[in-house]
Amino acid sequence: MKILKALLILVAAGQLAIPATMFRQRELTLRDGHPYKFRTQPVDPYDAFRGRYVALRLEPNSATVAPNATFERGATWYVTLAEGPDGFAKFTGATPEPPVGQDYLKVKAYSLSGGVLSVRLPFDRFYMEEKAAPAAERAYREHSRQGGERDAYVIVRVRDGAGVIENLYVDGQPIAEFARTH
Repeated sequence: MKILKALLILVAAGQLAIPATMFRQRELTLRDGHPYKFRTQPVDPYDAFRGRYVALRLEPNSATVAPNATFERGATWYVTLAEGPDGFAKFTGATPEPPVGQDYLKVKAYSLSGGVLSVRLPFDRFYMEEKAAPAAERAYREHSRQGGERDAYVIVRVRDGAGVIENLYVDGQPIAEFARTH
């Protein structure tokens, strides 16, 4: 009976450890991660899950690879980051192994053509308070339709391959503030 209790306690501790570790990694990334600005592009206005988050399409979404790189769709790659002259994030390359001594993101590859790897970033949604998200989504979408998408961006904190969106900005304002004033 004691073995069963010990096993039950061990399983329960394991189940609590997984979300606690995920939460800790996210919070450490937000606190200690290097901030990068990513441009956003307009999004498809039809999504069954709208209302709880703002859907994002971010730039950049491709990186150069070595000429002899092998490709497998859905494989994990690592893109290195730098801040471009315009202040926005740019990918400086992609490798199948984590780089050492550089900021990088762990991404999924979905195509390789002419030495350029197209990737899916690990973040494409900005979560907000449920009641505020629909108004923010409408304001963001309307601003994008008016040709303002070049001044919409997210700040992403990057640490050890993980990226966490800190905030979404439209016209220089945090999205919640922008939605309230528009």
